Amino acid sequence: MYQKVKGTQDFIGLEAKKLRYVESKIRSVIEKYGYEEIITPIFENTEVFVRSAGEESDIVSKEMYTFSDKGGRSLTLRPEGTAPVVRSFLENKLYAQRNLNKFYYFGPMFRYERPQAGRFREFNQFGIETFGTSSPLLDADVIISGTEIFNALGIKNIKLKINTIGDFPSRTAYAKLLQDYFRNNISSLCRDCNRRLEKNPLRILDCKIDKDNPVLKNAPKIDTVLSDEAKIYFQSVIDILDAYGVNYEVDRNLVRGLDYYTDTVFEYILDSNDELGGLAICAGGKYSDMVKSFKGPDIPGIGYAFGIERIIAIMDLQNLFPALETGADIVLIGLDEKAKEKTLLYANKLRMAGFYAEMDYVNINLKPQFKLSDQLQAKYLIIIGEEELNNKVLTVKNNTTKEQESIPEDRMIDYFKEKIK
Repeated sequence: MYQKVKGTQDFIGLEAKKLRYVESKIRSVIEKYGYEEIITPIFENTEVFVRSAGEESDIVSKEMYTFSDKGGRSLTLRPEGTAPVVRSFLENKLYAQRNLNKFYYFGPMFRYERPQAGRFREFNQFGIETFGTSSPLLDADVIISGTEIFNALGIKNIKLKINTIGDFPSRTAYAKLLQDYFRNNISSLCRDCNRRLEKNPLRILDCKIDKDNPVLKNAPKIDTVLSDEAKIYFQSVIDILDAYGVNYEVDRNLVRGLDYYTDTVFEYILDSNDELGGLAICAGGKYSDMVKSFKGPDIPGIGYAFGIERIIAIMDLQNLFPALETGADIVLIGLDEKAKEKTLLYANKLRMAGFYAEMDYVNINLKPQFKLSDQLQAKYLIIIGEEELNNKVLTVKNNTTKEQESIPEDRMIDYFKEKIK
């Protein structure tokens, strides 16, 4: 028997409804902020992700699903959503249409990671990307939209962590400061961090293996080398969040695991003691140079991404989903072959009128047909036999009150419009 690939999952029935419910709630928030949906291919040229994430990133060096197609082209299943959106933004010259471009996306991403609670090799992601303006107001508005999504979903115990990793001069100075510090503590670092030391020491602060290492926790903070411009920019973001009453924690060790971030970076984590506690549910930041690095114009961007499976897991833990399995409106029962043909006709008339109607296509015995009604938690039954056919009537049973009555067949739609609101 075939089984699903390790790190993947099936969404069936109620689980699929939970996925669509979360997507629907998120759409209802983000479209009010002026974001338009963008749908990009599931795979891209590998260079798209190498250029954006950086060759030394965990994503590129360890986690990408990369393959050569029959034409010898190196292609990669998308591990994240920002790079494909940037590629599409440039390829379609969307920057020429307006000064500020706002996009959101949903879709599966793929990373070769060790499956564990809240972490899969194929996972669903929601994200936003905004291009065209470098402004503390925009940074704050993006963060506020993320907070509003959590509010709309009803999720509690979410903590917003925020930091600045500075402009490019600040990052360069900070990288030098970290290199000097970590060289003196190199024996305390994991193999990956030893490799990162020369090419991108900021990435050491994002290490999953050494995350509790005192050497990392005691590393120099970026505020010691921030330029005046970067300090003013970050303080402006903080002031706006304060004005809007957004709760946050400044975490000077927070960096993002991708090379393209500058200035504002942030993440939302679940502040709890369960197995999902401390897990990043949403993360993002500003990227000043990424569009330019794709050989496009000098246009800044900012965005974030949510892990949908993690949201579903949290909402399950906090019992936040409404009743999503509503049951059938009507199940039709035919007592003989001729009646079966009539039930199909009536079922489709009811469906076209907007009702959820179902029938047993095979059995004429009552027991399996009543069983179907129970399984679907039907509100009403329509029973059709020889007598009903001869008199052009329907026998209708209310499954809640158990009351039963006979109605003319030509009143069927009006009858159920009165009964089922």
